[in-house]
Amino acid sequence: MASGNADTPRKAYITASLYATSPGDLKARREELRFTMHNKITCISFTEFMDEFLPETNHSEVEAQPIKSLVLSLRSRFRPRKKSSEPPQDSVEKPHILQNPFKGMRPSTTERSMYTKITEALNAANPCPGYQFVPTPHKGDQSADTKQAVDCGMYPIEAAKKLKLEEGDRFGRMAWSWVEIAIECKMNSVSDDPFDEDLEGHEPNAETRRHVLGQILSYAEYVFNHQQRMFQYMLLFLGNCARIVRIDRAGIFATEKFIYRSTHGDRIVQFLRRYAALSLAERGHDTTALRLDPKSDDAETMRARVKDLGEDDYVGALFKKQLREDWPWWKLEVPDELTGHTRRYLVGKPHFQAPGVAGRATRGYVALEADPAEGQKARFFYLKDAWRVVSDDITKEGAVLQELRKHEVECVPTLICHGDMLGQRTRTQEVWPKCHKGKECPLKTHQHYRLVVKEVGKPLEEFSNGMELVMALLCCLTAHSDAYSHGIIHRDISSGNMLLYKQPDGTWTGLLNDWELSKELEQQEKEGRQPDRTGTWQFMSANALDDHSKVIDVPDELESFFHVLIYLAVRFLPHNLTNSSVPQFLRDYFDDYTPHAQGFRCGRTKAAAMENGRISLSAYNAKKEDQPVEKYLRFTWPTKSSDSVPSGPHPLDNIVTTLLSWFKAYYAYHPNKEAPVRSNEGITAVKLEFTGVMGRIRAKHKGDSEATPNAEGVHRPTDAASAASTSTETTTSVMIKDPLGEAPGRLANKVKTHEAMINLLLSALEHEWPETDRHKDLKPTAKWKPPVDQVPKGSKLAKDSAEGSKSLKSPKAPRKGSKMSSRSKLSTGSKRTSRDAGDVEAGPSSKRRKH
Repeated sequence: MASGNADTPRKAYITASLYATSPGDLKARREELRFTMHNKITCISFTEFMDEFLPETNHSEVEAQPIKSLVLSLRSRFRPRKKSSEPPQDSVEKPHILQNPFKGMRPSTTERSMYTKITEALNAANPCPGYQFVPTPHKGDQSADTKQAVDCGMYPIEAAKKLKLEEGDRFGRMAWSWVEIAIECKMNSVSDDPFDEDLEGHEPNAETRRHVLGQILSYAEYVFNHQQRMFQYMLLFLGNCARIVRIDRAGIFATEKFIYRSTHGDRIVQFLRRYAALSLAERGHDTTALRLDPKSDDAETMRARVKDLGEDDYVGALFKKQLREDWPWWKLEVPDELTGHTRRYLVGKPHFQAPGVAGRATRGYVALEADPAEGQKARFFYLKDAWRVVSDDITKEGAVLQELRKHEVECVPTLICHGDMLGQRTRTQEVWPKCHKGKECPLKTHQHYRLVVKEVGKPLEEFSNGMELVMALLCCLTAHSDAYSHGIIHRDISSGNMLLYKQPDGTWTGLLNDWELSKELEQQEKEGRQPDRTGTWQFMSANALDDHSKVIDVPDELESFFHVLIYLAVRFLPHNLTNSSVPQFLRDYFDDYTPHAQGFRCGRTKAAAMENGRISLSAYNAKKEDQPVEKYLRFTWPTKSSDSVPSGPHPLDNIVTTLLSWFKAYYAYHPNKEAPVRSNEGITAVKLEFTGVMGRIRAKHKGDSEATPNAEGVHRPTDAASAASTSTETTTSVMIKDPLGEAPGRLANKVKTHEAMINLLLSALEHEWPETDRHKDLKPTAKWKPPVDQVPKGSKLAKDSAEGSKSLKSPKAPRKGSKMSSRSKLSTGSKRTSRDAGDVEAGPSSKRRKH
């Protein structure tokens, strides 16, 4: 299972990320898509475009043979064919004179009229036999999480039934999984044009044009997400002009604008006829993915496999959840570089889908083996599909997993097979230098790659209690340490890259996953500073977020582990932050950023925590009657009582306090006083039994009986035990004292290697933990938005943030037809206020920050 990071956090997805507090509105998501395509757009002449991407062949510009359907075409690949030096009789095509189907077409007065006129003209010309052009401007795809719909599209005729065209209705329903070529229509050839050849990078400056660019990218994203495509084409009709666009994971090439209605409409026909004459792979379809007929034997096998699942079969339950009837199912090929063979797997809807158009576009599936051994039940695996960056300095993830297993590193996935999909590599970066003579190409080469591993985990956020969470983190931290000792650093620690995995003995442990961004230390040292930030924005260290080119090292990775701990603990475990303030805190700590002339920097809440050694709640917790203000974040032992008095310390609290003191020393340490707490009550305590994986970890790191730190100032396990003996005891837990008396330099050294943090977690796990400390998730629903005003329009004061203010009343709304006072107008906010708030919500792609 993969994380939700983008190609690089310099181009971070904040609203579309799995970890974003608020998903953001459509405008914000489109701005992020546009931002990630920065410096990846090139406009060239129509002739250059056709020569490069659709060159003339013996079968070009002739009537294409009818395409029965994408399903049948893909299916035919697996049927044996007779060898012949002559092409089939029905593929010998006759030359066809190209004509302009739009000539004489009356100008459209509305965008709506463009839909029907353009599709009718194209259907009459029939440049792609077997396909139909359908307007779909208003009805969203019911299988998608959006109501977005591209204006028109070219569809296989057999798929027209899926568009739900009703008698007398010219407009169909969008079907992202079937659209062959998306078509977008705009009224103005200048103000609606998403490209600008007059500007460097061919990206427009005008806000309306930038919006259109984000709009077509969002459509391209949905095509990629619903289909198995290497690249795709799109047609843009802009008033009297048109463009043809090609999009792959490396960038965009578009033709220069040409007038289609009166003079050059034949170019559209020429493009479509050449397109129709291409093979499926040449059109951008991934031919190693077979789309399954819902009634096929493979589809029935998938349904049958999830019947009568056991209560504890969480893997089968995950697979069953992916079998949505409104989503295409596939049989995917995966090359096995270890044996040279090809394996096949059955999948439904992706379990995970990274956002975006450009970049790695990682997908994850719970997959069922298509060809199990005779007499054996088909097994489940985890299949990862990505467009990896091609570089001599980056090792394939499968090879990294092989290396880790060779060194017997525990708590990492077991490789089954992996390999590059032959002939599936981006082309934009190859063509770019031809069009930018003398310039260094900024684009990366992306290669389609698949990997299958044995273990199918469940998300870390599904931990049962705090002890299980810390235990899983310890497993992952140990795996990271062992890999580092063998010269490999992970470089992308996130909540999504750490999983809970059920061992054969039934115990749940941690699994450190997703090693695709890892590097060999020797290689990283040779390279020095990096061209891009690496990792997932929400969990990257403050130092890494403040320095784009920083080499990721152990302190950065340990800090990422810490941020994951805070992210999940604030959501699910008891603490002294008011519940209503959790959404804003999550946004400020994990999603926020500081605008900078050269990019985005770490948000102030995370940075302040690292610099001050405390996570301040002064902006979130209001003073309550007869109670002191809770100034700093603390984790508390759960209580069954209904009063609001904070309970005693949770074992997690000392872990967080200690780690913060280390990070503060690392960033520049100064002591702080601890907040008072009361004793625990009401919840049963449990202790961990160190068996299996946990027993091996404990034995490995508890083997040193010396109580003195090593040369780097890192304490061995006995140091933590010694600290525990001097700590304050409660009735249910033994807390490890925060070592405030140690020299700042010595504390700072604790985050330069893994050992101190591993021993801190080990020592904490040796003591009692609350058995039932997990509560409902406090991360807000998709509808939550950061407040614009202190008291939003029409809302009541929050109960837990306004004690003693019950006499205050919200102003009544004016009656219809009455005049609103100037004071009332001010209280409801203005249009200007709304726009400003939108800028704040938008995240790193906000329109006020241009690069």
